[in-house]
Amino acid sequence: MNEQKNNKRADAIPGIIAKKMYKVELRHLIFFDSNCHLCQKSVRKLQELDKEKIFEFYPLTSAKAKELVPAKYLTGDTMVLLEDQKRVWVRAKAVFRIFKLLGGKYEWLGALCYVPGIDLFYRAVAHNRNLFGN
Repeated sequence: MNEQKNNKRADAIPGIIAKKMYKVELRHLIFFDSNCHLCQKSVRKLQELDKEKIFEFYPLTSAKAKELVPAKYLTGDTMVLLEDQKRVWVRAKAVFRIFKLLGGKYEWLGALCYVPGIDLFYRAVAHNRNLFGN
């Protein structure tokens, strides 16, 4: 009888308990412009840095993006982070929040996501991203 109770599946147990017992972890989703060479390079670098595999990457044109990303962010000139599959971060705030989530020597960069006007820098780079070449 006790054995049956102990064999319950993770989805039958409330979220926090399931996470502790089964180490169920939500992955953070990163959506990016797949036509942008700078974006592609950035994603490759993030994949290298993501030792814990806490991120999943999807183009903004993917079915997953259309399902989960608010339509106003589906333009090709932005990066979107869906943290814990709940909170949406966009543009520079997404980039710096990703560094925070990566942890380690990059974690301090996460504080920059709270700097007022930081998106102006991101928009300037995004507007001129083709200058970064192939």
